[in-house]
Amino acid sequence: MEAQMSPEEMKAELKRKGWTNKDLSVRWKVSATWVSKIINDPERSPHYDDAVRGLPTVKKPKNS
Repeated sequence: MEAQMSPEEMKAELKRKGWTNKDLSVRWKVSATWVSKIINDPERSPHYDDAVRGLPTVKKPKNS
């Protein structure tokens, strides 16, 4: 069992995988405000950490 991510760790993981709060809100079908509240809540339910860890890496288009 992995330790719960701090808000800073969760933000870093989302950034590493190429996700924004807006992108995540669309995928999870919630508001961007709700995503922000979840990310910044150090006592969030562990399933949110699991969900972020399991997100695919977003492929960025190559600059032509």
